[in-house]
Order: sequence, then structure tokens, then C-alpha cells
Amino acid sequence: MIVHLPHPPRVAYRRIVVAIALLLALAIGFTPTSAAARAAAPTPCRAADLDAATSHGGAGGGFFVSVDVAVIRPDLACTLVGQPQVQLRDADGNLLVASPPPDPNAGQPVILSNGVGARVTYRWDNWCGTQGTTGAPPPIDGPLTVIVILPGDAGQLVAHPAGTVAEEGPLRGGPPCLAPDQPSSLRPLGPFSEAPGATLGPPNSPAYYVAAPFLAYWRTHGGLAIFGYPLSREIDATLEDGKTYTVQYFERARFEYHPENAAPDNVLLGQLGRALHPADPPASPLPAARSFPETGHNLHTGFRDYWEAHGGLAQFGYPLTEESTERLADGKEYTVQYFERARFEWHPENPPDYQVLLGQLGRQVYTPKAEPPLPQTPAAGVCGEAQGAEATVRVNRDVPSPRCQKVQPGQHLRIINATDRPVRAQLAYIDVTIAPGGEWADGRPFGTYLAPGVHSLALSAYAGGGAELWVQP
Repeated sequence: MIVHLPHPPRVAYRRIVVAIALLLALAIGFTPTSAAARAAAPTPCRAADLDAATSHGGAGGGFFVSVDVAVIRPDLACTLVGQPQVQLRDADGNLLVASPPPDPNAGQPVILSNGVGARVTYRWDNWCGTQGTTGAPPPIDGPLTVIVILPGDAGQLVAHPAGTVAEEGPLRGGPPCLAPDQPSSLRPLGPFSEAPGATLGPPNSPAYYVAAPFLAYWRTHGGLAIFGYPLSREIDATLEDGKTYTVQYFERARFEYHPENAAPDNVLLGQLGRALHPADPPASPLPAARSFPETGHNLHTGFRDYWEAHGGLAQFGYPLTEESTERLADGKEYTVQYFERARFEWHPENPPDYQVLLGQLGRQVYTPKAEPPLPQTPAAGVCGEAQGAEATVRVNRDVPSPRCQKVQPGQHLRIINATDRPVRAQLAYIDVTIAPGGEWADGRPFGTYLAPGVHSLALSAYAGGGAELWVQP
């Protein structure tokens, strides 16, 4: 017997469908949740979990400061929530300007993992210093240091400071002083947004984090074959036009960030070819060659095919020379031709697809800033040995315990503040303030940021002193 039930009203019908869906979800182990709640599933990010780099640039009367963050281990995932506070400090640690306090409720959560980073950008306006003079910004003594304070985290994330490139001086200055009677401001242009990034490097060699938009440009304009691996992290450099830009060096190129340009022209390649080989006098046009009146040089045969197939003018620039023979770093002679942003090399010994190679101009131009040699004997004399996965330093009122300890490259740092005052701890990229009675642990192994030798862990509880960490080979 078939029983015909009356159709329920539309609202009642929807309620029945929703109820059935909920019962099915509960039966197979799901619970209803919002997209934001699902995104917030991983542990909230702490400063100790992250690495950060800054981008700087001026446009339209303002000075833009962007911070890119990424997890420090490939197996780590965490969630960024809210709007951080960003502080700009000079070389002595004096606060120049700060954004509003951290806001845990701003924006949507961003999940960080290997290959996925996040970016937040601020606009700095009206830097009048202590003199209050309208016009050019007053000088700032030393490089800027960018400090990021995450919502709900007592630690501080110190982004790689505005650095130097070998012979160049530190970044100085800021936005113009427009209103001496008004305070300087640092305003967020939005909360954290996902900015895919990745750590790139050959096996058993140093690797560097490449953040967006540099990574997007690297991936979409030829990747490893055209640019090679990164040789540096993002740094600030004064370039040929006398202005300071955020740049990153690769084996065959220098990436430059130009925030005054709209994407995709906000990433440009440095003219390393011109820096290493000024343009030769113009040559006569050659038959069957492509001639460039802009520089008076020709492009033909295999070099022309490669130039046209791999980006042309935007990628390599104009030719600066004709083809010539040059002895390169391996001691052999090759046919080469210089362009504004590259050097083409002819390698007939290679298979056809690899007979044209690009010279490693980035390696020729970029020289990492030399660091003084590390001491190999601790000043404390007797040095204990850390056991287990962590090396723990206890901050007491009188002296740290232990004052010195041998650590292995695979161990991590933990600091316990046993005093009744906040303690600031500084070591390499680490710059954190630990509350009274609190503790802080770093997730990065010593071997990823400390070379073998004796390193000083600076602790504000002791005037000019701290604890020694002796990293073993």
C-alpha cells in the first residue's frame, strides 16, 4: 500500500533537509563550522615559529614598509590571525614610529606552511624627527629595524633589518616631513594576506627564503635556468639612480622591488650586464642579423634565437656588444655577448638545448658582507654540554645558568626568565622580550642560523653580558 503524504510547507521542507544533513554529518564524524573556523585549525603562529624579511620603498610622498613572514621549518604549519603591530626603530633601539596595537579580530586567518607565507604592508608618513623641519626627511642614525608584534604573543618578531651590501652604507631617512606639528604615523594598508613563498637552494648549500612578488617573478620568467638560486635574502641597496630599493641577488640576476610601479612592473631586473661591461662603440648593421639602433649592436644566429624565445627586451635588455671571445672563470675561452641584464655564453660542447647559457653575473657583482671570525674558545672557561633536544638558559638575578654550554647544530634554544623583571634576549635573528617568570623556546635548530664557534646570547638582565653558546662543528 502506498501512502501519499501531503507536501510540507517550503520552510518546513528546508528545515527537514537541514536536519537530515546535520544528522548525516554527525554520523560520519563532522561538525558544522565556518570557513574561518576551518582555516584557524592549526596552532596560532608565534614569533619563534617565523622568519621575516622587509621591503621598503617610497612613492607618492609616503614610505611603504612591507613585512613577509614564513615558517622556519618545512614541517611546521601555523595560523596568523589579526593585524600585528609594527615598530620601526633606529640602530640604538629608539622607537621612531609604531602602528596601532595588535588587533586579533582584523581580517581573516592565514595558514602558513612550507611554500606559503604572508605579507602585511604599512604606510609611513610625516617623519620630522626631533627637528621638525618641513621638506626632506631628517637622517636616521643607522639601519632601520622592523619589529612585528603578533596578537596574543608575548614575543617579538624581528624582521631582517634594512641591511647593507658590502661597500654601501645603511638605509637612512624616511618619508618627507609635511606637518612638523603633527606626529609621524604608520598606518596598515590591510591585514595579513597570503603571499606564497619558498626557500630555495641547492642540496648541502645555503638556502634563502624568496617571498612574493620576487618568487612569482622567478617562477613565471624562467626559474632556475634563467636566474639560478638566490645568493642573499632581501636587502636594501642604493642603486645606480641614487635611490634605495629592496633587492635580492640570484646567481644570474638582481631582483629589484619598485613599489611606485603597478604590478607586474613592480619587479624589475638590475642591469648587471651594463655594470660589468659598459656599452661598446656602435657597430655597422650585419646582414641577416637583428640590429638595434638604440645601442648600435647586432643580434644573430643562436643568441638571437635564445633572446627571442626567453623574454627578449624585457628580460635581457638591449645588446651592449657584438659577439666576442672571452676567457671565463673556468679558464676556458667562449663566445659571449653582453646585454643590459645578462651575458650570453656559447657552449658548443653541450646538447643543443643547453648550448646557450647565461653568465652568473649575480655572483660577480654580489659580495656578502664579511663577518669577523668567531672565537673558538669560550670566555667563561668551563663549558657544560647541553643534553636532549634543547639547550636551556635560565636567567637568574646574579648570573645565567649555565654561563656557557656546548650545543649541537640540531638542538634548539629555550630561555627561562627566573627574575621579577622582563628580560630581553638577543642572538642572531632572535630579539625577544620574556615576561617575569615566563619562558620562550625557539623552533629553529642552531645549525640553521649559527656557524660553528662561540656565540654570545645577550641578556638585558646583565649589563653588557649574557650567556655563551658554543656551537660544535
